Amino acid sequence: MRSQFFAHLADMNKLLIILFIFVSFGSFQHVFSQDFNRPQNSDYPNLRKSGKSINDFVPKNWETVGKAPGDLNGDKLEDCALVIKANFSKFLNKNDGLGSDPFDTNPRILVILFKDKGGYRIAEQSNTFIISPDSPTMSEPLQEVKIKNGVLELSFELFSSAGSWSMTSSSYRFKFLNGEFVLIGADKTDSMRNSGEMESRSYNFLTSKLKVSTGTFSSDREKVRWRTFKLKKLKTLNTFKAPFSWKIESDYYL
Repeated sequence: MRSQFFAHLADMNKLLIILFIFVSFGSFQHVFSQDFNRPQNSDYPNLRKSGKSINDFVPKNWETVGKAPGDLNGDKLEDCALVIKANFSKFLNKNDGLGSDPFDTNPRILVILFKDKGGYRIAEQSNTFIISPDSPTMSEPLQEVKIKNGVLELSFELFSSAGSWSMTSSSYRFKFLNGEFVLIGADKTDSMRNSGEMESRSYNFLTSKLKVSTGTFSSDREKVRWRTFKLKKLKTLNTFKAPFSWKIESDYYL
């Protein structure tokens, strides 16, 4: 009798697991089949070229979601990197599946301001580099914006609460050289939450040196190897449109 009870209990557990997988799979399909509203070019405003304060570059119905002060052009004045996001109701998408509801796809803009004696002026604007989540189960990609030693660093992550075991984090470093914001370095770490395996790559574009580190979450030991790589031309904030989009090698995106 006792053995029959536990056998029955085991069967019930199997049914619950199968039911959970079925429901989850249906939710995943529903999330990815929904047609969410995404920004078009016309949804990005023409920002002012100059202003007395940083707030002058934040249009109506937009808000500041990231800000970093620091000297970027070496004139001893405190410049500013600004990330702004719109608050339009048409981009607050109704989501009936897994993840956030509403699903916010409002446009984001990166604005780099140079400080002048009379205020600020736009040195660079990117409507593509500050990416938004691909789905409601993804966290906000932008993690940090900072300026240190004249270098602008932007950090991102790709993390889904459902549908994927993979997790990716990247940081990109730009320096103002010869009138452009040049990508001088980047770090990217790919990891699997189920197996604990991870790989990190650190690129120095000024020396063409690459450091590759592999290991696991559970061990402090890692395997490190160095190699050089070829690059025809340095990327800039104008030519590197978005994180995770550069096919830097035949099988690797940065």
